[in-house]
Amino acid sequence: MQGWGAPLAAATFWTGLLVWDIRPTAVAPWSWWSWLVLGGLALAAAWAAAPGRRRIDALRVAGLAPSDHPSVAAVAAARSDGRRGPTAALTLLTLGLLLCGIGWAGLGAARVEGSLLRRLSPRTVTLTGTLREDPEPSPYGWHALVDVGRVEWSGNAAAVRETAWVSGNEDVPPAVRGDQLRIEGTLQVPDDPGFQQALSHRGLPVSVRAFDVERLGGAPAPFIRLTQVVRAFVGRTIERIFPAREAGLLLGLVLGDASKLDPVTTRDFQTTGLGHLLVVSGENVAMVLAPVVAFAGALRLGAVSRFGLGLGVVVLFVVLTGAEPSVLRAGAMASLALIGILLGKPRAAGSILAAAVLALLVLDPWLVHAIGFQLSVAATAGMVTLATPLAERLGRLLPVPAAMAFGTTIAAQLGVTPLLLFHFHEVPGVTIAANLAAFPAVSPALLLGIAASALGLVWLPLGHAISFIARIPMRYLEVVASTLAKAPIAWVTSGGGPWVLVVGASAFVAIAAWMRSGWRPPRRLVVVVVALTPLVVWQTALGTGPPAGLTVRMLDIGQGDAILITSPAGATVLIDGGPDEELAAQLLVSYGVKRLDAVIATHPHADHIAGLPQILARFSVGVFLEPGCPDSTELQSALHEEIEAQGIPVRDPRAGDVVRVGDLSFRVLSPDRCWDDSHSDPNNDSIVVLLDVGGESMLFTGDSEVEAQQVLLDSGVLTDVDVLKMPHHGGDTSLPELFPAVSPEVIAVSVGQPNPYGHPNPTALAEAQATGAAIWRTDEHGTLTITWDTRGEPVVTGER
Repeated sequence: MQGWGAPLAAATFWTGLLVWDIRPTAVAPWSWWSWLVLGGLALAAAWAAAPGRRRIDALRVAGLAPSDHPSVAAVAAARSDGRRGPTAALTLLTLGLLLCGIGWAGLGAARVEGSLLRRLSPRTVTLTGTLREDPEPSPYGWHALVDVGRVEWSGNAAAVRETAWVSGNEDVPPAVRGDQLRIEGTLQVPDDPGFQQALSHRGLPVSVRAFDVERLGGAPAPFIRLTQVVRAFVGRTIERIFPAREAGLLLGLVLGDASKLDPVTTRDFQTTGLGHLLVVSGENVAMVLAPVVAFAGALRLGAVSRFGLGLGVVVLFVVLTGAEPSVLRAGAMASLALIGILLGKPRAAGSILAAAVLALLVLDPWLVHAIGFQLSVAATAGMVTLATPLAERLGRLLPVPAAMAFGTTIAAQLGVTPLLLFHFHEVPGVTIAANLAAFPAVSPALLLGIAASALGLVWLPLGHAISFIARIPMRYLEVVASTLAKAPIAWVTSGGGPWVLVVGASAFVAIAAWMRSGWRPPRRLVVVVVALTPLVVWQTALGTGPPAGLTVRMLDIGQGDAILITSPAGATVLIDGGPDEELAAQLLVSYGVKRLDAVIATHPHADHIAGLPQILARFSVGVFLEPGCPDSTELQSALHEEIEAQGIPVRDPRAGDVVRVGDLSFRVLSPDRCWDDSHSDPNNDSIVVLLDVGGESMLFTGDSEVEAQQVLLDSGVLTDVDVLKMPHHGGDTSLPELFPAVSPEVIAVSVGQPNPYGHPNPTALAEAQATGAAIWRTDEHGTLTITWDTRGEPVVTGER
């Protein structure tokens, strides 16, 4: 088992942790301890079945003592070779680790189920705890993870050691990671199965809806408090000596603080597959540790001193950056490597990775579900397995440093691609080129940035001087990201599902076997693989391009709107971008969209425009249309910042205007003004357009409410349409007279569940159904695809 024994053990235990959620029904009633007992018995049996080892006489091996006569050695060898081989022991070891993994995951699930906070739900309680991470803003307030140490309820109190997801609707509390908080709120076990599973997979028993948050002070532990002071001091120094955009980038790289990242830069990095450079990651540990170890060597420190210094730097960096999963992985690997060097028994990188993963999963089994941890392990495994073989082959064409850079980048990408396609269903086609272009600037940007910050603490002018040098690689990274963000290179897409992982992992293993063995595949096999690759990597985009007829897709993006319209002549129009920052853009990629001729933002509410900045960053956009009414929200400001960065022309259409996009013609029916003092001014400011192509018609109403709808009815501009997009997600803000006024054959409702608004409203639905129209809903039917048959009748299909 030398070489591959540790990776096999880690992979088997990892698999066992995942199997707990999908264990067969027949064994589902088994308790966690049953699995651990069976696993322990299998491991004991593996130990008993393991082949024995002959004692080796070191003096004889070294030639310092006479060897046995050949006949005696032959007899001894025969006795040894006659023992059982390792097959049975290996099988039992694998089975034991698998069973132990299942039981360990079950133990974690039992702790979540038996949590005191979960049993107290849905009471209102007072919690005292420590922030595990900085509070993050969300479209509806903020959220954070809190390690709860004490809970009080109804005159009772108890000490606990549990972690909870805390969210609130107010402004983000003025607290940072490590601070002590007192929180009053309501304990909730989420009704949404998806959210409940997401919490369970992080070991979180409940969510807390907070209505009062008080900061009690800094971290109680002296070491953590020290890191808070260092973090704040270094952060302030970085902001003093670097411009805002570079400061935000460096704060992410050095401290794991993403709060100051420039939104436009962030989207460019994410679009090109460079998002891992925006925040601290595992590779940063190596970048920081390497010069420290070199410095210790230059000082001629002893082995123990070098070990202590290196380990201290690793621990400090991990705690300082918030112990992100990828940093934990790298920190554990660095610590094991340092221990091996200290003991004079260095190990191969693959064994160190496996041991680090196994140890971390035992300490925190929920890491198995953390996407950041999965990607970090996969990227490292890719580099350990393929970087050297790739570099050796590329070295025939390139200089050695370039070959190593290319080999490392390609190996890491091959490792993470199956996971990216599984979780996000897409990978930027330009990502390898972008990472190769960025590779030479990453280390200088980080190390020079750290040097400038450290020197700035000693003497500010010197820090400023070094910062000018550090800006060169930082600006270079920004140019690479912004230039390649709009590169006309197709994205690698997939439909998701477990088969993506199976196929991707099989392809990785095949490539690794080929590269490491030197085997040359038959030419016919190469031709077949090359021919089939596009069918796999661009499977969901196959068949895209201009449709045979007018096609409207109402995307299933949750509680919000995102509507894609395509025409036979190739015109592509998007109405709204949904509430998720990424989802709508991902769906557009999956449908093979390369360019948007026009984007219409009906009104500046989060459920309609939160996804638009990412869309504008990914796709070339011809023109952007919006109501143009006063709005000063942070989300609207971010959207306009992206519009300006991309140089997209903006238009503010009004009732009576006609917008022509290729063979599509949109008649603007509303707004005729910017509303003031209505029930909801932004909703009534919604752009309402009528699409009519050769008698095939659909009315898009945004979130227009009673006041704006009354103007439409009074103006007489409404006519019969084939399809009506129901206003305001089917809320109780529509006039009953609206539905018969347009007499639709189909009413499409874009809505997500659960939502706090009660959409769609039963009364409004009944009024819509009274027209005889067929009702289609994204929460029930998934993405709705609307086409027209040869008779001009609308045809609707759902993806669920």
